[in-house]
Amino acid sequence: MKEKWYHRLLYETAIYLRRLRLPFPRVWGAIFFYERRMRLTVWRRLKQFFYYEPMFRYRCVKVGSGIYIEYNMPLILGYGSLYVGDRVIISGNVNFVVSYKVHPDPTIVIGDDVYIGYRSVLSCAESIVVGNRVLLAEGVHIYDNNNHPLDPMARARNLPVEKENVAPVVIEDDVWVGSDAAILRGVTVGHGAVVATHAVVTSDVPPMSVVTGNPARVIKHIRPDSNHSVT
Repeated sequence: MKEKWYHRLLYETAIYLRRLRLPFPRVWGAIFFYERRMRLTVWRRLKQFFYYEPMFRYRCVKVGSGIYIEYNMPLILGYGSLYVGDRVIISGNVNFVVSYKVHPDPTIVIGDDVYIGYRSVLSCAESIVVGNRVLLAEGVHIYDNNNHPLDPMARARNLPVEKENVAPVVIEDDVWVGSDAAILRGVTVGHGAVVATHAVVTSDVPPMSVVTGNPARVIKHIRPDSNHSVT
């Protein structure tokens, strides 16, 4: 069908309107920006205090003062025990798995002044302990178990992970774990250590050290008496 003149007119008008920008003064942008930020902040705080926090406290054995849930209710799977200290910040889409299939009371303990980043997962079949002032960046995964049996027939029957493939994880005080790092079963991360981005930690990390790689290995040692420098 031959294009009509008004088809072309409508098309060009639509293009013009799409590119049209009104001459708003800069102050209007500031007003809109701060109004939106204030509105979202108030709404987020209301949801935290009156909706997410009461549910979270109900599900945990103990939650200290100053808990701050940044975006949404953390997902808690299983019926084990969860202890959370004071002034803990939990970002969005955080998962706590406390599976009861291997140990009668799997337990996750979070210390004081801990930050748990976006998309982090703590999967516990026996025990995960996170010390004070620990920083878990986004996407950190901590497992004290293999999640599933090694035997494919056992996986097909939905059997729990073997007991010998479960071992407690301990993250000591002042540890920083980088984004998308994984800490696997039986590992102790010593105080003040740094786990680099994307590291896969399969063995103990010495205190005041920096580890990276898969499997993670020590690449630096932190000197606490020299303005946080490393060697």
